[in-house]
Amino acid sequence: MSTLQQQQQQPVPGADPAGLLLLLLPRPALLLLGPAGSGRSALSFRAALLGASSSSSSRARALFLAPRPLERLPAGGADAAGAGAIQRIHFLYPPSFRELLQLVASLHETFSCSLSLVVLDGLEEYLGSCSSPAMAAQLVALLLDTANHFSQKLPVESAAGCKLVVSMRLSGEAGEQAEYFSAIERYFPAQCWLHPSTEEIADSGSQGITKLIRARLSQPGTKDQEWLVRFDPQGDMRISLLPCEGEVDGCTASRSDRPPET
Repeated sequence: MSTLQQQQQQPVPGADPAGLLLLLLPRPALLLLGPAGSGRSALSFRAALLGASSSSSSRARALFLAPRPLERLPAGGADAAGAGAIQRIHFLYPPSFRELLQLVASLHETFSCSLSLVVLDGLEEYLGSCSSPAMAAQLVALLLDTANHFSQKLPVESAAGCKLVVSMRLSGEAGEQAEYFSAIERYFPAQCWLHPSTEEIADSGSQGITKLIRARLSQPGTKDQEWLVRFDPQGDMRISLLPCEGEVDGCTASRSDRPPET
């Protein structure tokens, strides 16, 4: 049995992957990064469910932005977050960068309810119709300003404020994508890198393949935290804490985790 297989059999009791990301995030914004098939959308949706269900304000909602609806909702998420959580998520699907920019710029006027979390899934698709890295930076600045606006509308007891989670697919290739990433990453001191494992585990009931993802959270002032995220054949997620591979005085994201510099 491989090391990853042994580790994935030791789930953290009651731990939710997106829940841990939000609890460990001291800053208002998180950038979720990974290649295709790394579970970014599933984690983004789980974060939205958690944001909608865990706010201390009964009026607070979560906002989920994406280029298109999810092909299917990740299994188990709504049940784990509690009944009615999905009804507290506003789903909006602006089809282009221009329409997304206009929508975000007007949210403080068009949304009368409070927001405890704003999620933007699939940023890389919007960047395909973005005219320049400077415009991408403007979008992120507007998203942060929007989160700050809704933080001020939350009750005093909601000390965490309105959080922002943005997911982006990275191919790891130099070029235009690296330029856009360089323009926006400075707005996200906290970043979570997702790395699909080359190992897959056949389900004992012959119902499919269990997929393993390594997730590493890097943020200033703390050691990196790493987990193994397990997606079973039905799409349910479980996690296991992993020892951080890094320097003795503190783990930092490996340069191999980041897109090449241009």
